[in-house]
Amino acid sequence: MYEKYGRWHLAGAEDRASLVKRVLGEGRPVIGDPETARSCQGIALDLATRRYRFYSCALRMPCAGAAHRESMALHLAGSPGWEGWDVAHAWGGDEELRRVVLPGPPPGPVEDSPVEIDVASRDYWFVGWDPEARTITVRHDKSIADTFAGATCLVSVIDDDTALAHWQLNNTVAPLLAHQGETVVCALAAEPPYPLAAEDAVSNGAVIDVRRRRLRYWTADVVPPVCLAQMRATWPGWQVERLSWGHLGHLAAIGEHSGELSMTDAELFDASWGAELIAMRNLARDALPAEPRGLIAPQVLVVDRW
Repeated sequence: MYEKYGRWHLAGAEDRASLVKRVLGEGRPVIGDPETARSCQGIALDLATRRYRFYSCALRMPCAGAAHRESMALHLAGSPGWEGWDVAHAWGGDEELRRVVLPGPPPGPVEDSPVEIDVASRDYWFVGWDPEARTITVRHDKSIADTFAGATCLVSVIDDDTALAHWQLNNTVAPLLAHQGETVVCALAAEPPYPLAAEDAVSNGAVIDVRRRRLRYWTADVVPPVCLAQMRATWPGWQVERLSWGHLGHLAAIGEHSGELSMTDAELFDASWGAELIAMRNLARDALPAEPRGLIAPQVLVVDRW
């Protein structure tokens, strides 16, 4: 059943029973793999296996959107009326929901659209990069790039000798990785690196571990199965996976322990997070496994202090 302004948040058993009754009474049976328009939100219920999947688009998404999705799924899974159910966010959107009720073969290749690397602005804050000393020089403050770069995406690369570097981009991470493949590593290395972005400065990102051939990405946006399949095809021999908990998971994956880079409870509350979701997010943050290697990131040198 499709409807404008449909609800994807089922609070408990009463909401679920009401929706099932409506769908069975008003919905339209589907034969085969349905051809549907893209939706900005949706849910799928499998009553036989007791699975509940939901998603919504990133419109008006609170800050730290990926972590908000994770917290919401945990909150719903622990709510009365969902005992014994497998509750999770559908990161693949419409296509993932359809596969819950109508399993089918893996998605085939799609026509590739060119996606070029778009590095964030270096105006006003960037002074220089010394590759020998591995030092980035900035003006005024170590986090000044978060204010002036205007980035949306954070990509961290761990190279063969465990050196770590970061780049801030204007790209959306999944299409970039799916199109560029492994060439993205060399393309980034040709650009001066950036300071590590804070949680409220970017909405998606990736950690590329060259030594271990491991690619982990995160985003609050929908990543359709066809895009994920294309990503795996352009990174042959790599372990490709979604990085849980967004920026928090990103920091853990590079062994970064600075609490200054993560949003505070007060900032999350101001960004429309509820107290229960904040508590779940904090518990998950504290339990994330940290990278044990001693990764070495560039130093950030500040000149022209305020």
